[in-house]
Amino acid sequence: MNKNDLRFQKTELIIKNTYLTLKKHGSTTVKVKELCETAMINKTTFYAHYETIEHLHKQVCIEFVTDMLSQCYNIEYIFTDTHNLVYTILGMFMENMPRIEKLYGDDFHELVNDAETVLMENYFSQNTSEDYDLAIRFCIGGAFRLLATERDPARIQKTVELIEKVLT
Repeated sequence: MNKNDLRFQKTELIIKNTYLTLKKHGSTTVKVKELCETAMINKTTFYAHYETIEHLHKQVCIEFVTDMLSQCYNIEYIFTDTHNLVYTILGMFMENMPRIEKLYGDDFHELVNDAETVLMENYFSQNTSEDYDLAIRFCIGGAFRLLATERDPARIQKTVELIEKVLT
């Protein structure tokens, strides 16, 4: 199929929106059959767009994280203004928590991995050493894990300071 074809794009949008609707209304595990019936498409159409329901889930999650992070104030300064970034991401987490819970459930590890992937692909120069790359991944993963569970301002500030130390 031609992915530039308007019909293909519309069908893909219908599939994604149906998936999100089913997740939003409490369906923890969406089945291809359920999605196809709700979207009024056949399974062949679904499989023309996605290999599995897991691939659809992954794409929807990556698009959600990309959108969420793109709304962060000054995200392009991710590694130069750590303080503002951490507090912006914390705000985005709080604002989007219901949707995060619907998409990721208890799998916070997947959310962190998706955020790391999006940040590394979109906001990070690949012209650094392997050690610096590992330090950045360590900071992203650690900060996201802590920020998702921590509400104490003093500990959040210590997280900011630690990230700044690791990256300098």
